[in-house]
Amino acid sequence: MSTGSFLKSKSGAGMKPADFIAVVTDKQSEDVIKSYVTDQVMPHTHVQMGSLEDMVRILQEVERSPSRLIVDISGSTMAVSELARLAEVCEPSVKVIVVGDRNDVGLYRNLLQLGIHDYLVKPLTSELLNRTLDTSRTNAATEGLRTGKVISFIGTRGGTGVTSIAVNLARYLADVTHRRIAYVDLQPYGGTANVMLGLTTNNGLSDLLQNIHRLDPQFIDRTLVAKSNRLFVLSSEVAYGTDLEVRTGAIKQLVAALKHHFHYVLLDLPGRGGTIMNDAIDNSKLVYLVADRSVHSAREVMRLRRYTESRPNEPDLALLLNNPVDPVQGRVSTEDFKAAVSMSILQEFPFDGKALAQAENLGELVVEKGSAGFLDAIAQLAGSLSGRKEKVISAPRFGDRLRNAIRRR
Repeated sequence: MSTGSFLKSKSGAGMKPADFIAVVTDKQSEDVIKSYVTDQVMPHTHVQMGSLEDMVRILQEVERSPSRLIVDISGSTMAVSELARLAEVCEPSVKVIVVGDRNDVGLYRNLLQLGIHDYLVKPLTSELLNRTLDTSRTNAATEGLRTGKVISFIGTRGGTGVTSIAVNLARYLADVTHRRIAYVDLQPYGGTANVMLGLTTNNGLSDLLQNIHRLDPQFIDRTLVAKSNRLFVLSSEVAYGTDLEVRTGAIKQLVAALKHHFHYVLLDLPGRGGTIMNDAIDNSKLVYLVADRSVHSAREVMRLRRYTESRPNEPDLALLLNNPVDPVQGRVSTEDFKAAVSMSILQEFPFDGKALAQAENLGELVVEKGSAGFLDAIAQLAGSLSGRKEKVISAPRFGDRLRNAIRRR
């Protein structure tokens, strides 16, 4: 157990995880917390002096957020907006305890609305920390307030590029915005997400769905395949000719468990209709319809819109217009498509056949210089989720990536 150096990584590749992290602005508070940690024999802890910015930096660099943390807002004039930044890099399940020097009921209520577990007014004492950090106690007012956002992707037809968009958005959210992402490929007989990410499935999805009664954090951790320390994949390759029975409610239980530990849960839906799709839509906050510029896609957009709006949950619905093939003469124009479906287009993706094909075959990022605006569109889509303008993700040159792919083989 260490109260100051547990986060240091010997390899320099990233910080080690800690179960409890505290960053406070004064020496007295630091000493009280260190003393409490020592008395309670708490393992895997990190306590230091610093600011809220230091806490944000730590959470961006650690492999996984702690289960509990203490952050100090003493002297801050914009505490609520600053803590909103902390929420962006902090897993939804983390219990956040805020320390400050203002005995303000209004501030306390605002913090509770953000999902803060508790607010402590200085000076800190061991007794105060014990009442707050005692794991046998729960705060009913804040329990379950913070959960991740569940997003479903549905294609209007085969080949519209649903997985290309979803995978690249997942990469962007994990690598650029430092969110923790669970990507669930709901095609049980083997989707293309693993190929695009350069991964091999462990049939974790089918294992979970067939043993949903055993669902717990340890079981889920064993079935997730890690692309990075922020991007994890659930998928399966059930043998062709084998029926996979998914009982009603199984997807709901799985999604409910995942969204407590990830900022975003992306559901890549197979085809249309059935139990899997119904459960996915009913438990999504947002549904992206991915269409191409064809009459058939326009027709399917209207059908899928009626279907989605008829579901009990009524998730938010957004239309993404993709150009997966060379836009030759005869395709429906963007304006005509929008008029036909009576629905605005959130984002249009340009044709980028060569760059996307190379990225898929290598299982790596789309090359930025050859992306013809595809990565710009991904960045704008990510920005629409967070409400801010995002920068384009950078990627290594194709030659370097090809050599790396050959070495891996």
